Amino acid sequence: MKKFILIIITSIFSFYILVEFIGDRLVKNILEDNISSSLDRKVSIKKLNIDYLSGKANAEEIELMNKHFEGYMIKIENIKVILDTFSIFSNDVIINSVLLNDIKVNYYFNFKDQKILDNLRSLEKDLRDKSSYSKSNKFFNIQNLNAKNISLSVLSPELDIEKSFALNNMNFKNIGNTSQSKNYKDVLKEVFIDTVEKIKEKVSIEDILNNFNVDEIENKVKDKVKDKLKKLIN
Repeated sequence: MKKFILIIITSIFSFYILVEFIGDRLVKNILEDNISSSLDRKVSIKKLNIDYLSGKANAEEIELMNKHFEGYMIKIENIKVILDTFSIFSNDVIINSVLLNDIKVNYYFNFKDQKILDNLRSLEKDLRDKSSYSKSNKFFNIQNLNAKNISLSVLSPELDIEKSFALNNMNFKNIGNTSQSKNYKDVLKEVFIDTVEKIKEKVSIEDILNNFNVDEIENKVKDKVKDKLKKLIN
């Protein structure tokens, strides 16, 4: 009898360890893959830890990479989640609350052919045109989402421009991709529009460009092109 109980305890413990290590890795890969395909941009998660008993999860250093610019568009240092653990393995994932903390948003722009090209509007356009897709048949609903400590950097490496400022905390309720949720893509669009408006309030790209001599800007671009050509030749 003691041997039987020992076997049961050992089996339960082994299963728990298996779920903790393999389950976290599996969920992490699924999240990276599905969010990347949904936004049509690479998403990476450095670390994910799920407490399957309490239904709490913690993720660190989540990055949404740019598509047409170098580096990342958004980096979140820490995400804390409280969810229905068993729903992870079903088609409907129920998430009670999400806290996004220490968020860095990089707004990249470039001036080319008398037009301003940037990374935020390119993502907004992809979502609007529905060019993104999801490989998963899973649905999710986030009942409450808070985003805190948000900083925005306006960057143009080509023109040597860099300016940073803080954004207000954000709160969203009942978002996801279920029939009862407010579509998360629509929420993203609203956030992008609001962010662009904040950028206009804080930094006028046209004013910045007006502060530069046109010939100086052209020479900078030409120098960049020359350097790239030299590297290719050598």
